[in-house]
Amino acid sequence: MYSEIFKKVVEASQKNNLTFFVGAGVSKLSNAPKWSELIDSLCAELGHGKKDYYSSEDYLRIPQMYYYSVNENLDRYYSFVDKCFDCSNLQPNLVHKMLLDLSPSSFITTNFDDLLEKSSAQNCLSYKSIACDKEVSEIHGDKYILKIHGDLQHRNIVLKEEDYLNYSENFKLIETLLKSIFSTNTVVMIGYGLND
Repeated sequence: MYSEIFKKVVEASQKNNLTFFVGAGVSKLSNAPKWSELIDSLCAELGHGKKDYYSSEDYLRIPQMYYYSVNENLDRYYSFVDKCFDCSNLQPNLVHKMLLDLSPSSFITTNFDDLLEKSSAQNCLSYKSIACDKEVSEIHGDKYILKIHGDLQHRNIVLKEEDYLNYSENFKLIETLLKSIFSTNTVVMIGYGLND
């Protein structure tokens, strides 16, 4: 069974229509925080204890509550998220290298970090990072990393409830490109759990 799946992945790579959809599990191997760990940190900042289990509503509501608690001050909000991720100390792991070895035409990721970009540079490969709508027009057939939840550099992450509610308005071109990728490429998801 797995040999057939791998054969399809290799064929997609050879046809230049392979896309990896990379989730937080891959970044976790580089010691990036899991979503639940970020929520734990936000709860601590809000003066609440951490829970053993968070509902899907908690994952959106708690970042929104934190944002309101800092009076919607984006600098304070992003300063805290930056501290939680500390991207400067994160380094790519073996999985990043293995994915690049399969020469995908693109990556899609919900991760805010820059581990795919770092791994690409370390392996002398050029993948253009696309984290906001104005960058979509810069692809020009290049290989690219589509950051569908924004990134920390652009200060446009999708984390709190209102980010999800306004997604289609704030990421119109990225959303359209994402639909196009799913309709034309072989997309392999890696680093996601069954509850995602």
